[in-house]
Amino acid sequence: MHLCYIADASNVHPQRWAAFFVERGHRVSVITDLAGTVPGASVYNIGECLPRLSLPVFSAVYQIIAKTLAIRRLIGHIRPDIVHGHYATNYGFLAALSGFTPLVQTVHGSDVLVDAAGSWEQRWFVRYALRKATLITSVAEHMIRKVRSMGISPECILTFQYGVDTSVFAPPADTTVRNPLRVVSTRMFEWKYNVEQLIRAVPGVQARIPDAEVVLAGDGPDRAALARLIQGLHIERMVTMAGRVAPDVIPALLQSATVYVSTSVTDGSSLSLIEAMACGAFPVVTDIPANQEWIVDGENGFLVPVGDADALADRIVWAFEHPAAREAMVARNLDLIRRRGDYRTNMTMMEGVYERLLRER
Repeated sequence: MHLCYIADASNVHPQRWAAFFVERGHRVSVITDLAGTVPGASVYNIGECLPRLSLPVFSAVYQIIAKTLAIRRLIGHIRPDIVHGHYATNYGFLAALSGFTPLVQTVHGSDVLVDAAGSWEQRWFVRYALRKATLITSVAEHMIRKVRSMGISPECILTFQYGVDTSVFAPPADTTVRNPLRVVSTRMFEWKYNVEQLIRAVPGVQARIPDAEVVLAGDGPDRAALARLIQGLHIERMVTMAGRVAPDVIPALLQSATVYVSTSVTDGSSLSLIEAMACGAFPVVTDIPANQEWIVDGENGFLVPVGDADALADRIVWAFEHPAAREAMVARNLDLIRRRGDYRTNMTMMEGVYERLLRER
């Protein structure tokens, strides 16, 4: 097959999709407007197309028209079998404007959970992208409910979490690398990940587990405000702001953690959570639909209310103080990831879906 992804080539999610099919021997092309590389794939960067005179509405319309024409020319030249857009609000919208079929669209979270409830332009972009799709893949059931609310037939929607490479994201071979009192968060520093809740929970953890440590592996627009909050709470000794961590370093970081925390306000299906579970870190996460798909409170982790720092602190402390119960829950998670979250198993299933679309064309 020749697969053409219209996506952000610098983003890890479409990179992993493309990399799998390159490895399987398929021809893969990526059309993007951001710099990025996918080994073995042909990446076409259509870049910015703004006119010299920049007027907000005119420039936006010009961008859409220019990029659509560039994409149509490229598709006519490379002649793919399937076009697949990632993230409905922008790349998925452009993929829909290409007019190509069969067209697969993947929604990732904020496109249907935030943008589809935003400005009229965003709502229209998302709905147009999805209504033009032959098939829509979504990582979680709560997102599928949003897609169906837009009038999309259930027969056109597939719940599909591509998962993690369990040969890489796995418990450490050497158990001594796991710090028994380490909490790790790998979420970005922006509003929807709400890292402030974890920082505000730290004094409550510190009061009962003085030697605990918290590693914040992320970056973003809220970094300065979060750093000031850490200083204001006088918890600099306990909290490390590690910055954005390279993807190939994340497995080792998660293997070093006893507890993984995600304080998201909204999420699609958190790949960060699945990575942590696969590495054997105990999950304490916010009680939102995305996390409910993977965590049953008290059975394989904890769900805490969004914004409740005291509840978060209590659950982190419990995890440290009850190692036997914690490890039993971790074992359940490892089994769950093997059954539902293995990258190679799930992507092989997607390969079969592509082949079916071509047979039905």
